[in-house]
Amino acid sequence: MDSSTEGTEVIADAGDIFANPGMKQQVQDLYRVLQTVTDHRHQRGRRFEMATVLILMLVAKMAGENTLLGITDWVRLRVDWLTQVVPLHVGPCANTYLNICAQIDAAELSAKVAAFFSGAAVALPADVASDTGAAPPPLRHLACDGKALRGSHRAGADAQQVLGIFDVTAQCMQAQLPIADKGHEPEAFTTWLGEQAQHQLDGCVITADALHTHANVGAAIRRCGGDYLFFVKGNQPTLYEDIRLLFSEPPNRLLPEQSAKSVNGGHGRREVRHLRTSTALNHYWDATWPDLAQVFQVERRITRTQQGVTKTATETAYCITSLSTTRASPDQLLAYTRAHWQIENRSHWRRDVTLREDATQLASKPASMVIAALNNTLLALLDRSGITNVRQAMRHFAAHPADALSLLISTA
Repeated sequence: MDSSTEGTEVIADAGDIFANPGMKQQVQDLYRVLQTVTDHRHQRGRRFEMATVLILMLVAKMAGENTLLGITDWVRLRVDWLTQVVPLHVGPCANTYLNICAQIDAAELSAKVAAFFSGAAVALPADVASDTGAAPPPLRHLACDGKALRGSHRAGADAQQVLGIFDVTAQCMQAQLPIADKGHEPEAFTTWLGEQAQHQLDGCVITADALHTHANVGAAIRRCGGDYLFFVKGNQPTLYEDIRLLFSEPPNRLLPEQSAKSVNGGHGRREVRHLRTSTALNHYWDATWPDLAQVFQVERRITRTQQGVTKTATETAYCITSLSTTRASPDQLLAYTRAHWQIENRSHWRRDVTLREDATQLASKPASMVIAALNNTLLALLDRSGITNVRQAMRHFAAHPADALSLLISTA
C-alpha cells in the first residue's frame, strides 16, 4: 500500500460542513435511484419499502451508527420525526434490515449508484488532488484492488473476498465483484471485462497490482477499448528481471528514455518520486504483450524526521503499460501510479477505519456485500457534497439528522 495519503482527512471549516452548497444540490434525491433497484422479496412479505430501508440505513450511518442494532435503535428513537418525511409507519427491527440486504443484488445496487455519481461533479480535497501530480491525466482512471469483508467471517467459513474497481476520476466505486478466495481476483476481473461492450472502456486506463499482470488480462482490457498499467513483481520473473536490468544502469544514448520527478512533503516527511520510462523492450516482448508501449521504473525515496532523528527509506517499483509515449508523458505515468492507491486511501481505508466496516458482523455474505455497497455510496455522497472530513460530518449529522436526510431526498 502507498502510505503517502493513508487515512488523511482534511479539516473543514467548522462553521459549515458543506464546502460547496452547489454540489449538495447535485446529489439530492438518491432515494429515487434506490427505488429503481430490484426488490427480490416476495410481494406478500414487503412490509417496508426497500428504498426507504436503505435510506434509513444511510442516514443512521451518516450519524455514526455502523451496526444493524445501532441503526435499529437510532431509527426507533426518531421514528416520530422520520414518519413525517419518509414512507414509514414504525421502525424496522434488526432482522428486517438484514433480510432486505440479503435480498438485494449488490452488483445492481453498485452499478446504479455508480452511474448516478459518475454524472455529478466532484472536487477533491487539496491534499488528495495534489497526489496525482501537477496536471490531471486526461484519461478516465479505474484502479483495481482486492479486499476482505472481515465482518462476514464466521467460524468454519472464510470472510467474503471482493475485487473493487474504483473510478479515481469520479471518486466512486464503479464495481465490487465477489471472488471465491484471495488470489482469484484476475478471474473475476476478466469475467467483468468480458461483460463490457466493445469500446465501452474507450478513454480509460486501468491500473492494477502485480496479481493482474498477465497477458490475457491485458488483452481483455484492450478488447474493451481500454489501456492497462500494471505493476510487475516476482510472479512474472523474466519480465521483472528484464525491466530491472534495463534500469540498473544510468541512462545512455543507445537506450533512450524519458524521466519525471515529483516532490511532496509536510509534517516532518518528504517524499521524492523519480520515474524512468523506455520503449526499448517493446519489440522484445511483442509476442507475449503485443500492445506493450512502455516499461518504467518508479523509485520512491521517503525521508522522515522525528524527534531530531532522520531516517530515509527507498522503494522501487516496475511497471508496464499499453499507453504510448504520445498518449502518456512521464509526468502522467507518475500521476497514474500514485493515484492508483486512492482505492486504498479513499475507499478501503475509510470504510474500515471511519465507517468500521470490518467491525460490522453479519451472518450473511450477500448482506455484507450490500453493506459494503452502502458504505461506498455514503463516501461518494459526502465527497460530492464537498464534505472534506467524514468524522466531523458524522458528528454534525448526529446532532442535525435533517441535514443528512437532505442529502438523500430532495425537498423541492
